[in-house]
Amino acid sequence: MHPVVTTISVVTVNLPLRRPIVSAVGHYDKWPFIITEITLDNGVVGNSYICPYLVNYTQPIEFVIRELSGLIKNKPLAPADFYEIGLHQISLLGRSGIAMYALAALDIAMWDASAKDADLPLCEHLGGDLADVKAYNSGGLWLLPPEKLAKQAAELRHEGNFSALKIRLGRDNLDTDLKAIEAVRSQIDEEGHLLCDFNQVLTFNAAIPRLKALDQEDLYWFEEPIPYYELQNYAALRRVISTPLILGENFHGVDHATQSLEIGSGDAIMPDLMRIGGISGWIKTAALAEAYKKPVSSHLYHEVSAHLMRVTPTADYLEWMNWSDPLFKEPYQVKDGHLKIPERPGVGLELNREIIELYRVR
Repeated sequence: MHPVVTTISVVTVNLPLRRPIVSAVGHYDKWPFIITEITLDNGVVGNSYICPYLVNYTQPIEFVIRELSGLIKNKPLAPADFYEIGLHQISLLGRSGIAMYALAALDIAMWDASAKDADLPLCEHLGGDLADVKAYNSGGLWLLPPEKLAKQAAELRHEGNFSALKIRLGRDNLDTDLKAIEAVRSQIDEEGHLLCDFNQVLTFNAAIPRLKALDQEDLYWFEEPIPYYELQNYAALRRVISTPLILGENFHGVDHATQSLEIGSGDAIMPDLMRIGGISGWIKTAALAEAYKKPVSSHLYHEVSAHLMRVTPTADYLEWMNWSDPLFKEPYQVKDGHLKIPERPGVGLELNREIIELYRVR
């Protein structure tokens, strides 16, 4: 018999960032987390967090989480069943947006509880094995003046002996982007990788000459140079550039991933655990990526995503930033550019209650 879900709790915190975000999508010195916990009748507690970017919009997401929790309370724990039932429940809202975020929050917590109940790390519970995961440091190198980037790149590299870093591009002119690349590359070994993210700042017409010029810079990929929903334009860009093009953090559910893969919008995809629909949504998307032979990298949520990369056939890079570390008593560690998945049941994260109370929004 499956254990029964007895209680569900939700809380939002707003954590200060060590390195403020300065990007095309905005400037932020704090980052909101919605934490969901579910308790089973045998005492097992599963938890999750999602990051909906805008703290002022967390309350309606909390409300939807509580509304959806009625589908699981006092019922046997069955994450896969809940995902399908929940997806059907939110379909009138469009299978995207805050309803999908709420579904993901519960889905992740349920899978965490399921793995803990089985006394297995999540990746083993899902059929994979426990091993380190190749990662890059994405916790800085925002749209700062180029002269400030070399020092920060050195700091980021030393946080886990990383050989791969991500820089943000899309400044007002190409020359400034080139100076930024030069500054960061001075801190990376010759065999290391420099990834870049434009945060959708370019128009399609502006992207063509900018990306063609940057094709000579040996960047690992171009991430989201234009608005994420212009899938046909992504496909058109692929035909005129040589650097791999990646998108996917803004796929809202498997539907969007399917559409992008069918059109051929990118050379690789990077699902976001919240937007893709949690662990269940990721697993379905990873199967699609395998069918289309597309590499999969992750976006945020490095702890759960690391487990999922272990069961993703075309797994490439894990995105790492330490924004969530204060939330947990024993955060995940990085060594030699690889995330170390701890040998603990579930995702293996115990909440730091003092920090949660200190930065609690409501």
